[in-house]
Amino acid sequence: MSRSQDVEEFVRQSRAVDDLDELRRLLEQTTREFGLSYFLLSHHVNVLGPRLVQLSNYPEDWSNVMRRRAHFAIDPVIRACQKTAAPFLWSELERLLKLTSAQREILDGAARAGFGPGFTVPIHIPGECTGSGSFAVRGGRQLNSGIIPAVQYVACFAFEAARRLSLVEDKLYRSVPRAPDLTQRQLDCIVLMAQGKSDWDTGKILGISQRTVQEHLDTARKRYSVGSRTQLLVRTLFDNQLGFQDIIRT
Repeated sequence: MSRSQDVEEFVRQSRAVDDLDELRRLLEQTTREFGLSYFLLSHHVNVLGPRLVQLSNYPEDWSNVMRRRAHFAIDPVIRACQKTAAPFLWSELERLLKLTSAQREILDGAARAGFGPGFTVPIHIPGECTGSGSFAVRGGRQLNSGIIPAVQYVACFAFEAARRLSLVEDKLYRSVPRAPDLTQRQLDCIVLMAQGKSDWDTGKILGISQRTVQEHLDTARKRYSVGSRTQLLVRTLFDNQLGFQDIIRT
């Protein structure tokens, strides 16, 4: 069977699975067929808190180390996913990030835990936190980089299947409200606030009164049910109503 046929078969089966355990078994089988040993599908939210997609066959000892040492906040693979939409080899992390000593220690720890070369497929879905699919071989084995385009398709369809099943199985996320719609003027006020402008400055830039600026920000804050402007900014970024490029552009 060709690589394209392998992918087509995986897509067909992933659409038919009924639970996450079945999807995990299918993904384990498929990764082995591609000569890989490990996989991790994950939304990038704190592993100590609630999450949508979190499907893996990583060694339990390594997963426990990651949780215990709270590596999530500085994980170089997670940080690199914010820099690109294309798959990247772990050996390319230096190109995407200026690695800190703590991040180098994470990579060294993964090698000691038995991970060999690997790669990650970033998954960006509007309105959700970033996710990814990571794949690796065992230590001492070579990675065939020629499989990456095919495995990228597998990762995307596996992630979508995991999202579908997680949304059904996780009652927490069945109750997550839809992001409120903000007006363009409210978003304009939030951007200028994030750039350090006072309400007076914002009003002058937008041609409205300081009082109107305050009303726009208060209304947006109430729609999100948050208590501060900082929380409002975080939520609009998280929900992709604003992007970092909106805030940092001159």
